[in-house]
Amino acid sequence: MDISRIFTENWIYKIAAIVLSVLLWLTLSADTELADQGVRTQLHVTVSDSAWSLVEVRPPEVVTTFRVRTRGVLSPLIGQPEIRKVVNQVTDSTMELPLSPSEVFYDAALDVDPILLDPSSVTILLERRARKRVPVRGRTDAIAEPGAFVVGMQLTPDSVWLQGPASFVELATEVDTELLEVGTVSQSVTRQLAIELPPALAELTAMPANVLGTVEIDSLRTRRFQRSVTVTGGSAQTVTLDPPSVTVSLTGPAGLIDGIGAADMEVLADIPQSIDGPASYPLRVELPPEIAASVTVDIVPERVTVEPASRESSPGQPESSPSQRESSPSQRESSPGQSATAR
Repeated sequence: MDISRIFTENWIYKIAAIVLSVLLWLTLSADTELADQGVRTQLHVTVSDSAWSLVEVRPPEVVTTFRVRTRGVLSPLIGQPEIRKVVNQVTDSTMELPLSPSEVFYDAALDVDPILLDPSSVTILLERRARKRVPVRGRTDAIAEPGAFVVGMQLTPDSVWLQGPASFVELATEVDTELLEVGTVSQSVTRQLAIELPPALAELTAMPANVLGTVEIDSLRTRRFQRSVTVTGGSAQTVTLDPPSVTVSLTGPAGLIDGIGAADMEVLADIPQSIDGPASYPLRVELPPEIAASVTVDIVPERVTVEPASRESSPGQPESSPSQRESSPSQRESSPGQSATAR
């Protein structure tokens, strides 16, 4: 057997095989080399001391260095690791929390090891807890069907406790509910609604977190009243009104309209300080604020003619005193041409 032929025959292929073997070995060696890779790590800090609230963590996240065997594939595989810390006892409003690589939560199935944290500690800012009771304001898109009326929205309870950092509690004056979406309705609707805190009060907690909201619906009703007119705003002079009384129609929730009496309203005509001849003035109706906010008012007629009363008195009848005022509704109702005193 010729040993030399073993090395000389097909020598080109043999050299190529050797080169490929070396390249394959180099590639496999590079893949198994250890490498360090930094991954952003989120911090979750919980304060169990009930007298204190966590305000801020500085910085809110750290970088964990993992030792890996394959370059460039850790970040998409591991996701975002996290560190969870519990503060059982608060000693000051500003505290330093040390961190350890052993506290990092990550996918343990990966062949990696956390070896370093940057920074190795974080600063937490805390504040004394406080609480305050504030009113709740309901929100709804309710629209009454024809012939009905949205009386309002009742909440049970109508106030809640807000608790959290004292500086945030101090800012709170009221809170809103989530929107009660009912659309067009013909009868009352009750639902449970969550308390919604604005971003400025996001650090607070509402107790209870939910309230019962009721959109109250009532049927519409109209009542008419015959009321005499009182002049106001002018000087104390006697005037005549035409007509001396008008019809007032009030339309609103039946429960409210049924409870209104003649004494709850007054029909007024505002006149200037002095008048020289007949003039027409618009009328307005004065109602208690709680009634005026829920009813519509119609006056027929809408204007009244005012003119100075004649200075001549009827035989045997004294002239009206400038300071005279009508004292009862029956006295204010009279025929056209009745005298009245400016208020």
